Amino acid sequence: MGERILVVEDEHTLCTNVARALGRAGHSVTAVESGRAAIDELTIRSFDLVITDLRLPDVDGLTVLDKVRETSPETVTLIMTAYASVDSAVEALRRGAHDYVLKPLSLADLERKVQNIADHGRLGRENARLRTLLHGDRSAIAMLRRGGRVMNELADAVEKFAAASANVLVLGESGAGKELVARALHECSPRASGPFITLDVGAIADTSIESTLFGHEKGAFPGAERAREGLFRAASGGTLFLDEVGELTPAVQAKLLRAVEAKEVTPVGADRGVHVDVRVVSATHRDLAAMVQAGAFRSDLLYRLQVGVVRIPPLRERPHDVPALALELLHQHARAQRKAVAAIAPDAMAILCAYTWPGNVRELSNVLERAVILCEGDVVTPIDLPTELGVEPAASPTSGEPVAKSAGRGTLEEATLAFQREHVARALDAVSGNREAAAKALGLSPATLYRYLQRLGLKGYASS
Repeated sequence: MGERILVVEDEHTLCTNVARALGRAGHSVTAVESGRAAIDELTIRSFDLVITDLRLPDVDGLTVLDKVRETSPETVTLIMTAYASVDSAVEALRRGAHDYVLKPLSLADLERKVQNIADHGRLGRENARLRTLLHGDRSAIAMLRRGGRVMNELADAVEKFAAASANVLVLGESGAGKELVARALHECSPRASGPFITLDVGAIADTSIESTLFGHEKGAFPGAERAREGLFRAASGGTLFLDEVGELTPAVQAKLLRAVEAKEVTPVGADRGVHVDVRVVSATHRDLAAMVQAGAFRSDLLYRLQVGVVRIPPLRERPHDVPALALELLHQHARAQRKAVAAIAPDAMAILCAYTWPGNVRELSNVLERAVILCEGDVVTPIDLPTELGVEPAASPTSGEPVAKSAGRGTLEEATLAFQREHVARALDAVSGNREAAAKALGLSPATLYRYLQRLGLKGYASS
């Protein structure tokens, strides 16, 4: 099976010739003639290789490169540029491009370069597959197992379902980690070396969802200037993850049923179906059984999608998982930010465990990413956490009000904040309110001490 390639070139003849040449070489090619169209494609699916011109009429090639790096860092990028714009190509290399080719293009040279990239990519994927088999190096499943006791038990179920070829339905609230479970199902399955393609059904307009999933023929509708293979064919040999599947219209539900039953899709405007070999993992936060009762979702499709079911409990129902999950996310964000933040202080962890997390793991991840950015040492403290978690700035020393307003949080946080406030106030009193001297005595930077003063209600010291 060839590479999945996106070609971005605004000159129509050149774009067509490149797409045809690479298609004849056995690759699956999607060709677009604008940067905006390329970004739209990158939003809904992944590619092994993106070949883009630098000069485009709307969004330039560097912006396309940035989108590739954001959505699919493992995708290889190849730049097309005129000889006079070599400096721009060098800038593209600095921005993440892997190589460039000069115009006027030699199609034979381009095919050889693409083949070398394809050979290297296949070798890398095969090595990854062998590591998975020999050493259990499966990042998604490993992340699940590092998420606490409940998620470790869920990972056991994921591995059992992954070994089978049946479709799986993942249920859980928004932000609970449904895509991570879907990726683990793929990585642990015999299809691990094939593509893993995701689609957020709710993010696609009803008018284009059918073409996105099943493809279309050239001229099938106004604006269909080229044929499109669709995500089912793009995912052949691998896994297609359909997030928020409950948002599908009845017409698309009927076509999806045929795709999963007969393993065949019919592109829009085509007379005959095309065989596909795809495992479908779907997900939703909605009650599909209730939708079936209301006539909004097909019962026969639900039966086909939920041969296996994985339910992800919301984070509020597994507070004992929060410490392990928080540390895992902390280390991820610390590596991404290149900061030496390695731990969470006990009082900060108490705050994280007490919060109900309506946004689930996604919200916890956002909080810890922010904490890593704000943290000036190597340990996250309450001062690095947002007040929305329930700990508010303490009252002033003479007001007689509580140190913290944290209804339903118990007394641990109040006691912790009271101790912090007293300790900081004593340090400041010992040096006659000199903030720099107090910060040094407390082992803090002056900026961090100032934030503590704001948080703890010691505003008289903050303004001195």
